[in-house]
Amino acid sequence: MLRPVRCEPTPVPFDPLDDAPGVWSGLHVGRRLAEAMRTLRMLPLGLSSGYGSTWPPYCYEWDDLVAQEQQGELERTQKLQNRTRVLPGIVEIGRMEIAICWPIEFLKPRFEIIVAVNWVAMAHSLDRDAGWVAAKRGGYADTWRQRHDQGCEIIARGLREHLVPVF
Repeated sequence: MLRPVRCEPTPVPFDPLDDAPGVWSGLHVGRRLAEAMRTLRMLPLGLSSGYGSTWPPYCYEWDDLVAQEQQGELERTQKLQNRTRVLPGIVEIGRMEIAICWPIEFLKPRFEIIVAVNWVAMAHSLDRDAGWVAAKRGGYADTWRQRHDQGCEIIARGLREHLVPVF
């Protein structure tokens, strides 16, 4: 009868240009979850064909442009018209698809920790902190932060046990 052999994860060689540690840690899991939320926000909303419009939201006449120039609003209008949306690459989307499942995969019976991990990761993706989550959802920022950190440590332990490569 064959017995499974437990292998320890081999640390990834140090690369000074990469900020990823050799093994999963709670801090790095939190960083990857925030990155996944940021990537998710950058994806375009799926509009069904036939329901969108290729026309600009408003067509400006010459008089409108002159009036905007006099009020100092022309540059702002031109920035809005000329903005481009930077879409995430295939690597970021792949990482997002992997990381976004971690809370439910590794924290399944602990609903309050899943909620904290997801909300604080979303806050970090918006460059906010646990205080913002507490203001939005109620409770104390320290409790949200503690549950988030605890959940990230549990996820990191699970990733190490499953020998998931660090990215």
